[in-house]
Amino acid sequence: MAERPSGIRYLPGKRDLLVISPHSPVIDGVFENDARTGIIAEHVQNALDCHAIINDLFFKPKGPIKKSFENYFLDLYRLDHSTKVSGYLSRIETIVKAGAKTHVLWVHGITDDVAVAQGQEHRSLGLFDQAPERLQALIGYGQGGDPKTGETESRYTARQKTVETFRDHLCAAGLTTLLTHPEGSNYRGRDAKRLNQWFNQLGYGFDRVESMHLELREKGVRDTEANAVKTAGVIAKALSLLMQTGSGPG
Repeated sequence: MAERPSGIRYLPGKRDLLVISPHSPVIDGVFENDARTGIIAEHVQNALDCHAIINDLFFKPKGPIKKSFENYFLDLYRLDHSTKVSGYLSRIETIVKAGAKTHVLWVHGITDDVAVAQGQEHRSLGLFDQAPERLQALIGYGQGGDPKTGETESRYTARQKTVETFRDHLCAAGLTTLLTHPEGSNYRGRDAKRLNQWFNQLGYGFDRVESMHLELREKGVRDTEANAVKTAGVIAKALSLLMQTGSGPG
């Protein structure tokens, strides 16, 4: 009997940085879900010699497709789905435990129409002074309440200085990026069932882990392999500068 493929690549590195693309399957040669985010994670790993975890096979269920471990239909950003994949969560925690301090970046994708809508929303609030279609990326770090639980307070996953510094480095390198508004409908890394919040639930403080949720639009960012590689270079540069300059105490 042929061995069942794990569907996940674990790429080891030497730096205390972990980049994860949980929604990056390539099925029958077609990029599904958050297309080409796996390419981005892999090239960031190559550039920085950091850790990376890349989902190559698990399809995030949507519409009539229901979760199924046997059919590789799981959302590897959801805690309950992720527990079904042996070694996935334990590998993440092993990497975090090994270093004095680890930065974790979750690489996601949003469609162009959603990116424009987010640009419009932030512009209407006075938080974005460019045309809405210029917005290319959003950073979530647990800002705002959780509408699913009714909790109203923010549950931050990284220091304010960290996310602001990362945003500024991304913008300086040519990727127009915003911190998601706390009242935004999504893309805040706030959902208690998603893995950006998992480190809080495990009791890690910012002196051990800072985790960020990065959303990337398609056009000009990850719509082709060449653009995905270029975007990876921008992200790698921003992360390298962030880690060189530090992000606050701890």
